[in-house]
Amino acid sequence: MRTVGEWLAGVVLAGVTAPPALGGLVVTSYRTVAQTNGYAPVSQAQYFAEQRLENVSPALAEVSGDWTGPNADGTPDTWHFVGTSGSTSTTTITTDSYTVLAAASFLYTLDTTTDFIDPASVSTFAPAGAANYRGSFTLDVPAAYTITSRLNQWSRVRLNRLGGGPEIFDASNVNVVPQFVSLAGTIPPGQYQFLATTGLSLGNLFNGVNDIDRSGSFENLIFSVRVPEPSIFGFGGAVGAALLECRRKRPRAN
Repeated sequence: MRTVGEWLAGVVLAGVTAPPALGGLVVTSYRTVAQTNGYAPVSQAQYFAEQRLENVSPALAEVSGDWTGPNADGTPDTWHFVGTSGSTSTTTITTDSYTVLAAASFLYTLDTTTDFIDPASVSTFAPAGAANYRGSFTLDVPAAYTITSRLNQWSRVRLNRLGGGPEIFDASNVNVVPQFVSLAGTIPPGQYQFLATTGLSLGNLFNGVNDIDRSGSFENLIFSVRVPEPSIFGFGGAVGAALLECRRKRPRAN
């Protein structure tokens, strides 16, 4: 007959070799995007370029455009847009961690003639460039996060909890002088979305001649979320104490 002590000894062995499974981290989706556009219709049929890579790692999204277009009234060749955007990322997912390495940039120029009348409207996108990385994940245990990055002009990094609640962090830079981000902390269980982006859309321009150039980027970004490892020794120690107590109470043979 197997004694209680023998059964507990088996539990201790199981605790050392195969600790009880804990909940953790699930990455539900991630994407890398690059986009550039002139005065494009909302249908995106003209003057618009975008590359979107879903759940791809390593990923490199790159687009460019060189377009000349008319005013809204049809006056031809009143604006000339040249733009390029790029975003690169490496996503590493394990049972207890989610790590992102990323960088992105955009650049565009817009020149207009004396006949130019700003064609931006509810049916036309304003000229813009953008490049970003976005990832969503779910935690059922608390986890530690870290992020480091250099934010150049027109860039932003953000971690927010879906379904409401305060943002974990939200750092942006609209200035020429770079901003260095280095943050760490702990987040509770929940659903989260991480965003690293750079981009800018032009506002309304004066009619006539304009000479516009815009650029932005972020670089050297490292974002990581890690859940705690199971406590093997804590589990084994608790069962070991129970085993010792059982042996103390076991009656001796006559």
